[in-house]
Amino acid sequence: MTTIVFASLNKKKAEEIQRMAPECIKVLCLKDIPEASGISQAEENGKTFLENATIKAKYWAKKLNMPVLAEDSGIEIFALDGYPGVYTKRCIEQLRPGANINADNPDELYPLLLELIAESDKKTTEARWVSSMAYIDGDTELFACEALLGNMCPRAGEREFGFDQYFKPVGSNQTLSEMKPEEKDSIGPRLKAFENIFTKL
Repeated sequence: MTTIVFASLNKKKAEEIQRMAPECIKVLCLKDIPEASGISQAEENGKTFLENATIKAKYWAKKLNMPVLAEDSGIEIFALDGYPGVYTKRCIEQLRPGANINADNPDELYPLLLELIAESDKKTTEARWVSSMAYIDGDTELFACEALLGNMCPRAGEREFGFDQYFKPVGSNQTLSEMKPEEKDSIGPRLKAFENIFTKL
């Protein structure tokens, strides 16, 4: 059994990674590691998802001296010139100055983004879910970036997880939230990026 650290405090994301992992891999998130509790988080100041994933992976691999997998992911909306991307909070400040919303709350963020899409001159709801991963284990450094095309839409589905209730993949009449978790995994870029990393090991 090989243990890797998924460089996130988000247990839901770690559970997704564990579902995707072969039986010989055990995935721990930072909340599972007592010594990580007193360490500040890495400063994610990259300009791309892959830069942020690499920053996190290198930071935690050095801090914990363990193999680390890090991911940075999000939605790039075509009508908003790729926002929010890695700039969620900055995006709101720029596109809707003075908006009093919690950008970490999907039920505040995504309805506002839908408003901005409707106001845009670019008459499209197209977007892509991007997942970038970095794996660091000593001198071994592996990287992957994948994407899934779809459309932003009004909220649908009961399972709350990021933008899942507001994104329909191309060719589907369901949001990610309405799909079974395994179905979401099978079409999503997170699994493809994960497989890309581990087929190289």
